[in-house]
Amino acid sequence: MSASRRIANTALKLLYRYSHGPGHRHNERLWPHVSVGRDADGNLVSYSYRGRPLPLANPVLGRGAFSGTGHIIACGPSINEIDYGRLSLSGVMGVNGAIALADRHPVRFDYYCFNDTGFVRARPDLVRRVVAQELLLFTTPLCLWHVLQRVPAAALGCRLFLIENPQRRALLPARTMAEVRRDHPDTELAIFDLDRALGFSHDIRKGVFDVGTVAYTALQVMAWLGFSEIVLHGVDLVNAATAPRFYETPADRLPTTLDRYLPDHILPSFTRAAALLGESGVQIANLSRHGALSAGPFRQLDWRELVVD
Repeated sequence: MSASRRIANTALKLLYRYSHGPGHRHNERLWPHVSVGRDADGNLVSYSYRGRPLPLANPVLGRGAFSGTGHIIACGPSINEIDYGRLSLSGVMGVNGAIALADRHPVRFDYYCFNDTGFVRARPDLVRRVVAQELLLFTTPLCLWHVLQRVPAAALGCRLFLIENPQRRALLPARTMAEVRRDHPDTELAIFDLDRALGFSHDIRKGVFDVGTVAYTALQVMAWLGFSEIVLHGVDLVNAATAPRFYETPADRLPTTLDRYLPDHILPSFTRAAALLGESGVQIANLSRHGALSAGPFRQLDWRELVVD
């Protein structure tokens, strides 16, 4: 991003803070260049950037559109233990830097998900590769704004489906978790803990819970898409401060907050979500043998069991 654009964006952000209350702070980057449209139920259906509409899959893609086994490929170092050259996968969702796996193996991503603006800012090289692909990208209005600061809209080869935090919806005032519970039944948003804002989304059009790892966001998306078995690749979630992501080098390694959020946010959310999904017949299988999800309601699976002779 050019220095002049950074200065202009900062000036607009400060002007927004001066003219809007704290309940609108999460919209400071979107204003004034982004506009969104919502249907009668409040669901996102359109997004425009600097007056240019970008087509969304939100109005046409419904819950349960897919079935069978889906895969979430995250970025833990256990990815290095898997020989993807021996696997033939379909229904594959990558998160954050998983696109780098394509440098080693012929992995095709059908879906992708990122909701961390820090990742978009720090690794624009990987983001450009993702958005150039013919895949369905699930991201937030704010992340998309950050993408468009770095990639021209004409260069987007992916389809877009916008998701948002139910407390901080695009261009709407912030809500408390009590208000979220009041506005949405458990069949839409199942809330586990009001104080820690933990929950699971049965309808991603109403919001998606962010507990500190994009893999949990991806789990909610894949369950909504209709997959009855969801296989987790590289969702290690342990020793994140010392164990680099599978694609990183000492020179480009990014900091992480996984260790901080693991005990009180990430692990309880995954555990409750697995039990909740199990009640509806959705099974979660985990390929990370020594990861944080190696017990409880997660079915342990060796990657070799996915090899089809």
